[in-house]
Amino acid sequence: MNKRFLTGAAAAAVAVLVLTGCTSGGGDAAGPAEPAGDPVAGGTLTWGVPAEPSAGGIDPMVASAIAAEVIDSIAYDTLLTRDDDGTIQPALATEWEQVDELTWVFQLRDDVTFADGTPFDAGDVVYSFETLKAGSRNATYLSSMESVEATGDHEVTFHFSQPDGTFLDAVSARQTFLIVGEEAYGGATEEERQTLSSGTGAYQVTEWKQGVSITMEKNEDYWGEESYLDTIVFEFYPDENTLLAAVQQGSVQAASFIDGSLAQQAESAGFTLGDAAFRQNLAIYINPEAGPLADINVRRAFALALDRQALVDTAMLGNAGVSFVPPAGDPGAPDAADLPYYTRDVDEAKKLLKEAGQPNPEITLSYMGDVAAAHHPVYEMMQQQLEEAGITLNLESTPLSEIAPIFTSGETWTDLVAIPGSPRASAVFYLEPVLLPGGVYNHWDGNPDAEKARQLLIEAKAAATPEEYADLVDQLATEAAEQVLEIVPAAVPVYFEVWDSRKLQGYENDAFYSRSGLDTAWLVQ
Repeated sequence: MNKRFLTGAAAAAVAVLVLTGCTSGGGDAAGPAEPAGDPVAGGTLTWGVPAEPSAGGIDPMVASAIAAEVIDSIAYDTLLTRDDDGTIQPALATEWEQVDELTWVFQLRDDVTFADGTPFDAGDVVYSFETLKAGSRNATYLSSMESVEATGDHEVTFHFSQPDGTFLDAVSARQTFLIVGEEAYGGATEEERQTLSSGTGAYQVTEWKQGVSITMEKNEDYWGEESYLDTIVFEFYPDENTLLAAVQQGSVQAASFIDGSLAQQAESAGFTLGDAAFRQNLAIYINPEAGPLADINVRRAFALALDRQALVDTAMLGNAGVSFVPPAGDPGAPDAADLPYYTRDVDEAKKLLKEAGQPNPEITLSYMGDVAAAHHPVYEMMQQQLEEAGITLNLESTPLSEIAPIFTSGETWTDLVAIPGSPRASAVFYLEPVLLPGGVYNHWDGNPDAEKARQLLIEAKAAATPEEYADLVDQLATEAAEQVLEIVPAAVPVYFEVWDSRKLQGYENDAFYSRSGLDTAWLVQ
């Protein structure tokens, strides 16, 4: 075992695809309990989670499952971070400046060490970003980065080949550009990287019992505010009903649910229900190459026939938000009420269908009937709403194993395919796989209906200032809605968090599912 990583037994991750955010969130209905005096050090927090990290384990450079991102955002830090409202805050960097359109300079903290005792400096940032650029899961966010160099012991300078409007968003996203130590990470084996951590965060992974739990222990050298917990144990409950039973029996002090209705039952058992940001779109991708939806008037009629607020209130029991791209909970999200073809108008929908020469089109929607079965009420209600405009929506419950090849071979591509989206580091990246060449959901190549949106996306990525970027993102959302390039019936949370605030004090969940509040939370002894 490489001693530059915290020691402890560990096991390899199970390579299981984890899809999250399949239902919804709500509000802090119970409210936090009154603090039971001053913070108290010590104790073990047990947190139940529905998913175990899969392919890549917890390696911050390659792991792609959201279950891993949550662990990594506790163990590792980023240069910058964001408040829930999107305001950028310092983290490992104390100051940052865009000196010209192609250059960013960051001043770094000089009082930080990694959990193995190695001092943090500019070399670690250079190593991290060069590793990210070389082929990490987030390399796409650095496509315009030409180089990064240490211009002082605690200063780094980034050089870009063209202006990059997404960089500040990406560098402040809590799960995107995690900083690793050149000595600890660079000298570790692949197994160590995937099963242990040695970051600068408040708690570090010291043990992974496959199929059972991940244990994190307090980092005594943490640079931030004082941490109080000795240990955090994330226990795996693939069956969320079993997780609910653990909550009700008091076996766990906190839990994350995918199913919002189970989280509400946990609230009824006395747990606090955290505010949930709707950061995961229930995205429905369109086949514009053939069939009814090749006609823009049919797409617009489809969009006008939907009553999205009813989908949120009834099909999702209020545990979702009206949304487009990016999702409603993203700080850069547009107000969906202002978008074209977003206010229900059945008469106008019928008129458009008549103009298209398709007064009664038949459209097929494929969705993941196994892992996303909880979304069926949304699609069923869409079916009823569309029928009022004369549109027949056929629902095909399809296993994930059959959905995945749709975007590689295209052989089983139906009119519509529903794939819940994952949160992205910056607004334009939600539409990048739909509009740009090589995008996994891109069936719009050569289609003039998508050309203006494609150009706006390219311009936004190359925006010279944050203000220009925000304006182009708004234009992009409007154009994508105008052309109906994607259907989004609603957005849901990634996770729905509950905790026993009679025992766990000082904790508040955050909009980015990073559980950063655990850094300073404590247990009533």
